Formats: sequence, C-alpha cells, structure tokens
Amino acid sequence: MGMFDDLNLIFSDKGKKNRKAYEDRQRQEQEEAQRAILEARRNPNKKKEYEQKVNERRNKLDSERNAWSFQKDDSGGDPLQTWRELRKSGKIKAGDDIARDPTSSRLGSAGLQDVRTDDKLPYIEQGYVDESADAFANFK
Repeated sequence: MGMFDDLNLIFSDKGKKNRKAYEDRQRQEQEEAQRAILEARRNPNKKKEYEQKVNERRNKLDSERNAWSFQKDDSGGDPLQTWRELRKSGKIKAGDDIARDPTSSRLGSAGLQDVRTDDKLPYIEQGYVDESADAFANFK
C-alpha cells in the first residue's frame, strides 16, 4: 500500500464517513465534558466535591514534591542513603520505577519516560566539584 492508496482511503467516501464519525465522537465528548462543568458550577454540592478533589490532588503533589527535599539537605549526610530508603519504601520513583511509553520503544530500547529523570537522582542539588581539577591551585 503506497502513499496514493492512503490518500485515496482518506478522501474516498469511506474515508469521509470515518472522518465525520470521528469528528462527531470528538464533538460529543467535548459537549459532555462542557455539560459536566456547567452542572458543577450550578450545583453547590458538586462544586464542593470538585474543590475537594482539586485540594486532594494538590496535597498529593505537595507531598510528592516534599519527599524530594532531601536533595537540598546541606547537613553533610549522604543523600544516597535517604534516596535508597525512600525508593525502597515506594515514596519516590526513579529510573526503572517510572512507567515508560511502549509506543516509543525501538531497536531494543525500553521506551521513553514522560518525566525528567535527571532530577530524580540523589545528588542533583549538590553538584560535584573535583578539587584536584583546579588548574590554578595546582600550578606551581
């Protein structure tokens, strides 16, 4: 099947019917979502329920964000220990714990992750400075 066959399928009567059915489904889903929003605005009980769900999501995100506060700890302790403990207990996810997109797996790749993974490591906020790499201090 070549490119012209694909174009023929898209612009044929069958393709037009499929596009119209898809657009109708999309429109119907959007109208349902809009009706639900309008109903929630009119009904005080639904509005309270919606606000409660929003607050729960916000609290969950805050607690997840606070779990990573050990990265900024300057007390001199090793953040790797805390990172391992939190990861083992399931409070944080890093590396292979994070779900991968199966549609992006190619040639042996496990797939892409939809979040940054470098900020999920223990030493990201502390950096590393090689003291022996200072050329001027070592110059004699």
